[in-house]
Amino acid sequence: MNYDNLKNNWLLRGSSLLLIGFFLMLISDMRGSADIFAWFMLIPFLLYVSLYQGLKSRLWLLLTLIVGSILVLAKTASEPYFDSVGFSIMTGSVIGIRYFITFLVWGYIRKWTGDFISMIAFPVVIVSLEYLQAFYTAFGTWGSLAFTQLANLPLLQTASLFGFLGISAFMAWGAVLAASFILDRNLENKKMHIILFVALFIVLNVWGDLRLGTVPQGKHILVAGVTSGQPLTGVTPDPNDPAVFANTQGLLDRTTRAARQGAEMVVWAEASTIFSEQGEKPFLRKLSQLAKRENIIVVAAYVVLLPKDEQTAFLNMKNKFTWVNADGTIAETYLKHHPVPGEGSVPGRRPLKVISTKYGKLAGDICYDDDFPQMSLTYARLGADLLLNAGLDWSGILYRHTLMARVHAIEGGFSFLRSANDGASMGFDNLGRIRASMTSFEDNDHILLASLPTKRTDTLYSRVGNLIAYIAIFVLLLLFFIAGRNHLLHERR
Repeated sequence: MNYDNLKNNWLLRGSSLLLIGFFLMLISDMRGSADIFAWFMLIPFLLYVSLYQGLKSRLWLLLTLIVGSILVLAKTASEPYFDSVGFSIMTGSVIGIRYFITFLVWGYIRKWTGDFISMIAFPVVIVSLEYLQAFYTAFGTWGSLAFTQLANLPLLQTASLFGFLGISAFMAWGAVLAASFILDRNLENKKMHIILFVALFIVLNVWGDLRLGTVPQGKHILVAGVTSGQPLTGVTPDPNDPAVFANTQGLLDRTTRAARQGAEMVVWAEASTIFSEQGEKPFLRKLSQLAKRENIIVVAAYVVLLPKDEQTAFLNMKNKFTWVNADGTIAETYLKHHPVPGEGSVPGRRPLKVISTKYGKLAGDICYDDDFPQMSLTYARLGADLLLNAGLDWSGILYRHTLMARVHAIEGGFSFLRSANDGASMGFDNLGRIRASMTSFEDNDHILLASLPTKRTDTLYSRVGNLIAYIAIFVLLLLFFIAGRNHLLHERR
């Protein structure tokens, strides 16, 4: 199809499309944005790939996507800048390259199969690559289209049906439908697609709103999230520093206060304190005594430095929590399964498990672990009623990271508590509704109390898992085969 007439429109010039797409990226995600713009973000890039070919245009697209993705994450930069800026550059580059591959693959399929198939192909490519990143790389769900919609709780209920990938697929469908209409300006050809999209948009949002009108069932547990109150500096403290001892005692004191305020369980935020291997043992004895004395479950998250002769350039500590039952016994010692790239933690390898209590089946993980949906899917299939996450953020992602976590709670149908140092601690019920909230930067006692239901809601996603991803990958391979065959047939003519 000849698009020369369209190229004469200044809005559809290559530079204009890249600038519009770049601007929409910046205002669609992270701080200072609105989720509505994410629905339009991909349209300029789809138009650009359709209208402009050649190596030079592809290089400009790659540059725009990488720089845009880095700057989107750079909006979250704050102290400590070395960590937050490094995370922005590293993760933003991966997201930008993922989008570039998405547009390349879609452009190839569109060129050799036509407009109709291209409207199927784009959601398929988006889902396939988001799945591969989330399940097979160290960058999890960061940069997923679904996580631009964290303020739209009714739409997020869709995650209980198809997971976060279902939301991404729906948004991708809307974008490619709009781009296709702009290219051929034929409403008649797109009428049924538009009707279906609008109808599904209404159904998903209304169904989500009705779902949010239900009352959670089951008993409640009063859970306390305890944070250290110590600002993050990016420097590993000396376990023998008197300030560290004082911080540890402060955590124990807050745990006691939480118990006497009625908490039945206390969860410390990630890396709340630090020990040597020798110092950990007397601490655990003291923690067990406290749990038994106050008749409270304690999930204490902390760091243990490896002995110097065991440290390497890449591993120097264990980022862990110890789960102590109300009778003082240790139920679980958990190592963070997904350390942030460059963190230096020994990754946990033990199979995930739930702990049966009088409140229900409970489980826990640490911060970045929850950015990997296989974790929450596994816990859902193990029957978890409540998932506890020990988190550590920075002020630039104050609410963002915690709100990302509730999407996986909706997927799995369990309640969720996130206790976060240098971030937002929140408790959610199994529909993702906020039951309690506190930040580390307020003038408070660093104790969050949340009454959470402990009866899980069975979800379609917890049963079928990532079926939508498997279908997408199969369809993508099929479409790629068809496009390749058509390409070869054309070359032989």
